[in-house]
Amino acid sequence: MVSAWFRVGVVSAALLFLAVGEAWAKTVFLGGSQTAGWKYVGGFSDVVNKAAVSNTTAKILKSLNSVIVMKPEKVFILEGINEIWSPNASILSRYREILRRIHQGSPKTVVFVQSVLPVVNRPDLSNDKIRELNDGLRALCAELPGCVYIDLYSHFAVAGALNETLTTDGVHLRPDGYKLWHALIEKYVSLPNEELQRPEILAGLAGQPGTAPTAN
Repeated sequence: MVSAWFRVGVVSAALLFLAVGEAWAKTVFLGGSQTAGWKYVGGFSDVVNKAAVSNTTAKILKSLNSVIVMKPEKVFILEGINEIWSPNASILSRYREILRRIHQGSPKTVVFVQSVLPVVNRPDLSNDKIRELNDGLRALCAELPGCVYIDLYSHFAVAGALNETLTTDGVHLRPDGYKLWHALIEKYVSLPNEELQRPEILAGLAGQPGTAPTAN
């Protein structure tokens, strides 16, 4: 008969193995269902995807410690569409707190804030408000250490709205949408942060969205 202590030990070891495995991850994805979709289409290996359906910046804040303790090299965030009904100032305030807490708890982590994607045929959602939020995210990253803003919006937009060929319902992406997204962030995901700061790499990223990280 297997003792209770032995069973507890086996379970504890399994949980420790999982925790250590995540702790070794260099890259973490945070966001809502759009980011969660990477789990089904593939595209990036060695990434811990902590995105969740119906996620918000408030929910990310509540679970942020589980990311900070991993001390990842990179964190990619795409969030905002699930709370675009609330004031942009409130969303930006929560973003600021997310960035502050990551930098405080894991100062070597670079956070890549991806712009909120446009929508199409969704009268309940405003592209004007999304663009305004993205302007705020760009400005926020410019003033905070360890933050890089990546412009996805302009690459997904046609006439100011989401390219209809890339979406299933005006918000969520088809496989071709993920292919475009992959092309836009692949170098940011794959290259070490110190390489992203090298002049020759910066030159190669000149035509890419966003701003390469600077030393802080």
